Amino acid sequence: MSVPPGTGRPGLEALRRLAAEGGAEATDALGRLLGCESTLEEVEVLEAPDDADLAGLAGPAELVAVGMELEGPLTGRLLILVGADDAERLASRLAPAAPAGSLDALGESALVEAGNIAGSAFVSAVARRLGGRILHRVPRLARGSARACLDELAGRAAGPALAARFRCSGALGMAGLLVLLPDPAVVAAMEAA
Repeated sequence: MSVPPGTGRPGLEALRRLAAEGGAEATDALGRLLGCESTLEEVEVLEAPDDADLAGLAGPAELVAVGMELEGPLTGRLLILVGADDAERLASRLAPAAPAGSLDALGESALVEAGNIAGSAFVSAVARRLGGRILHRVPRLARGSARACLDELAGRAAGPALAARFRCSGALGMAGLLVLLPDPAVVAAMEAA
């Protein structure tokens, strides 16, 4: 069930605001890295998504996803998902020496590093807001359907999902999805605060 902004449980609304702030920073970092103007749409909250809800967020296309575990006052997972064609263009921009039309080891490494930069911007913004230290583990890459990427990078998420689409305009013209999967205990802690 999707929850409109400003309604629903207070812990989810607090997480939505954090995800919006962190997501805006992550999107700005990607825009600077890629040399494009970036925008982040409104963060959608899915209170208790099932596997189909999560997979439906990204659509049926072949995807490339970078995911990382979060540690500190905000635990869970952060995922960045882009279509395979967008991932190829992104890798070509970041690693011009990679063979065109293929996402080889060099291209995949460039995408993981872009995810690392975006993830660092996200956790820095959220850590400033919470006044604590948040870390993310080494990002990992997955390829395939949305369900396959989610299974590999997030397992069976037991809590809410917060998702927002982002876009980079200009010559690159790519779009993607930023998904925060906080641990259920985080929501409970925010509601108790």
